[in-house]
Amino acid sequence: MKLFGTSGIRMKNLNPEIAYKIGFAVSQIAKNVVIGRDTRTTGGLIKNALITGLLNGGSDITNIGIVPTPTLGFSARNYDVGIMITASHNPPEYNGIKLFNKDGTAFRPEQEKQIEKIVSNKDFKRADWNCVGSVWKDETAIKKYMDFILENVDINKPFNVVVDCANSAGCVASPYLFTDVGAHVISINAHIDGRFVGRMPEPNEKNLYETMKMIKGLNENKDKNNDNNINGGRYIGIAHDGDADRMIAIDEKGRLTDFDKLLAVFSRYIVEKTGQKAIITTVDASMAVDEYLKDLNVKVIRTKVGDVAVSEALNKYNAIFGGEPSGTWIHKDIHLTPDGILSGLRILEMMEFYGKELCELMDEVPSYVNLREKIPCPDDKKVNVMNHVIENGEKIYNVIPETIDGARFNLEDGWVLIRPSGTEPYIRVRVEAKDYRVAKELLEKGIKLIKMENEYYDK
Repeated sequence: MKLFGTSGIRMKNLNPEIAYKIGFAVSQIAKNVVIGRDTRTTGGLIKNALITGLLNGGSDITNIGIVPTPTLGFSARNYDVGIMITASHNPPEYNGIKLFNKDGTAFRPEQEKQIEKIVSNKDFKRADWNCVGSVWKDETAIKKYMDFILENVDINKPFNVVVDCANSAGCVASPYLFTDVGAHVISINAHIDGRFVGRMPEPNEKNLYETMKMIKGLNENKDKNNDNNINGGRYIGIAHDGDADRMIAIDEKGRLTDFDKLLAVFSRYIVEKTGQKAIITTVDASMAVDEYLKDLNVKVIRTKVGDVAVSEALNKYNAIFGGEPSGTWIHKDIHLTPDGILSGLRILEMMEFYGKELCELMDEVPSYVNLREKIPCPDDKKVNVMNHVIENGEKIYNVIPETIDGARFNLEDGWVLIRPSGTEPYIRVRVEAKDYRVAKELLEKGIKLIKMENEYYDK
């Protein structure tokens, strides 16, 4: 039974029966469990189903309520397993379950397979009547997490920040932490509402249009009054997804920062501040990261997509920072759970370090043409399609592909990544090149490669 995708379990109208079985399965390997959730309307239902399964297997549970994922990951250090109930950036009708280890990392694929195997084989052992677990409520988890973050950031200059929490888990921590470091904070969509009435939780340009417009207006007003260099300067924005393990920034011009460029700028900051010589990112990250760090003699190491692969590479290469272009960043020098609130605070650290506005820093990073396409492909045909791509792609692109995750073809003027989606019935093609004509040609070749033979692809 396949339940876990790229980032835990996520389903539309998640059945509480599945949650019960997951809880029962976790109880077979863990006796002390901490559980938290985001603000979705089904969160209480799924939490109670999980708790029932855990109790049935004899686990003790500590319920920390509505919290961001990084708070749950931080709290997990005191337990055998952490469970976060969230569907991250998905719409409100979705919910999900993500499992965490004591070190704050998400369960690895082999650990998820162990849980799936227990569920599939119904390999459950019920606790005797006198060994049923207990449930405790801990209302101090948020404060402990916030105190820990404040101890590990270094911000001495005042900033003006708009914090957009998407009516979800970030509401209970993010605006407060930005205020605690001395920023003047305007918080929006900062009341808890699992329907996401302010905006949908995916932090993209469409959903953040009003926030971007607001920041642009605030700064135009500051320009008019000539107060850009006082009271914290011009406003920037920090926007979270549904569980606040991700963030995206909005610069002083009201522009949504490019995920790849922001990753490149922050990577340079970490290297210049700490002397680190290795940065971890994923196969779908832009070549702008490599270009922007070239003069620093830094090794950019690419992994499979997913925060689990990034955290494993951080340990393997003894690096302290790794990030995905999605805005999922891990700060190993602080903790190993992806943390959008911490990432936002460290953007302020970076601006203070360079003495520049965010828009200035972003404009220093080279821009390239990016094109994306997703080709429908049934899940049971993905392996055959990818085997075909790997076997025949060398003839199409005249280079041997990297096969860390899908097939990435690195060319002189750009690159192509062909990769099966971990959550949807698609094969995704991403292309980056130095001009549009080359990018378009590379994309068309990739689509043709996927569709080349009927035995691999059903029209």
